[in-house]
Amino acid sequence: MPTDLRSRSAALAITPDFARFWLGQAVGNLAGKSITLLIPLVAVVALDAGPSEVGLLNAAQFVPLLIFTLFAGAWLSGRPHRPTLITANAVNALLLALVPLAMALDGLNIDLLYTVVFAIGAVTCFGDVCALAYAPVLVRGEQLVVANSRLETTYALATVAAPGVGGILLGTLGGATSLTLGVAAYLAAVAAFLTIRQRSVPAVASAGAARRGTFRLIGEGLRFSWRVPLLRRLTLQAAWFNLFEQAVLTLYLVYTVRELHFSPWLLGLTMTLGGAGSVLGSFAAAPLGRRLGAARTLIVGMGLASVGPIVIPLVSGPEVVTAAVCTVAFVVYGLGLTVFNIFSLTARQRTTPDGLLAPASATNRFVAFGTIGIGAALGGAAGKWLGLQPALLLATAGLVAGWLVFTVSLVRSGSDGAGGRHEDPAAAPAEPADRVVGADSR
Repeated sequence: MPTDLRSRSAALAITPDFARFWLGQAVGNLAGKSITLLIPLVAVVALDAGPSEVGLLNAAQFVPLLIFTLFAGAWLSGRPHRPTLITANAVNALLLALVPLAMALDGLNIDLLYTVVFAIGAVTCFGDVCALAYAPVLVRGEQLVVANSRLETTYALATVAAPGVGGILLGTLGGATSLTLGVAAYLAAVAAFLTIRQRSVPAVASAGAARRGTFRLIGEGLRFSWRVPLLRRLTLQAAWFNLFEQAVLTLYLVYTVRELHFSPWLLGLTMTLGGAGSVLGSFAAAPLGRRLGAARTLIVGMGLASVGPIVIPLVSGPEVVTAAVCTVAFVVYGLGLTVFNIFSLTARQRTTPDGLLAPASATNRFVAFGTIGIGAALGGAAGKWLGLQPALLLATAGLVAGWLVFTVSLVRSGSDGAGGRHEDPAAAPAEPADRVVGADSR
């Protein structure tokens, strides 16, 4: 059989259990990512929340990453995946249902929203870590690459487009109905996971890993990620980018509603249409890598992601103009970030020994995602004390400054971005349409 036909056959040979798992993850991610914008918008519209409250709400969604991520993997080791995923999505449905219930009873307040988003964030940490370990149980060998590509695609599209969909739903149906749809999505994920027939328990950690213990493994991952220059640069750049990106997104929500007078529907539309950039980036990654090489592609991708949003606080004029400019900014941002994430992930995988891949990946996730909550809080505080437009200018300038430092460090190091263990990862994204990556730097 020709090579291209073999790869197409592998792409189609997804097991029924994996298809159910993929569906559950897609629907659950859609619910989880939509409320990242929907709940803060409800706070702005229903409670007249200001930038500091919105910043704290966004921070409360991501602070659990700092608290639970490194330990979720240790707790889940040796536990069955399917019950964990079912429980996580069911609990999230119950937690989210508290908000429309409070709205119906005229008891909605900002403290309830803080509590709900923090609790959902904590539960989601365990669900996400469990999902990362479940795919290798459901599919094997060559199929695993295809399976991971499918999961990455739906995760990324949910991350980029779902918040905008939440805004559109709020503007069209109202807050309570939109949140109820989120509850229904979580329950649909539960239903999909219930249909999975695979009941196997994941393999218990190796004796060597068990002897070393959780904290020692975490320490080894931290030391390796810091000791290897390329990994250190990628992790620090991801952390810096996510810090200022979240400040930008927090301020964008309030700035466009208060200063540009966008309706929630229009706000959601700009972000949803901007999600096309991620799809474009998934197609552009491989050609860019072949033409520029991995290091230059990392620089170009991060440059587009960092420079794109800077036009948002500068735009003025009729609503159609400001909305179009904001949409284009999100397209450029999504395109660049997708390209960067594809090559960053490939470089980390090719640089890290197999025995350290899990703890090193956890370290990267902890450091890179851990700044998201901090950025949200700082963005909200800056919007309150400096004003929305100056704070947004400062946050976008922070993105550009980080990119310039990253560029200089990568050029001076002479790194090819490949990490040295295998060939240049420019050749890695062989199926770019399947490698869409999410809206945070990974």
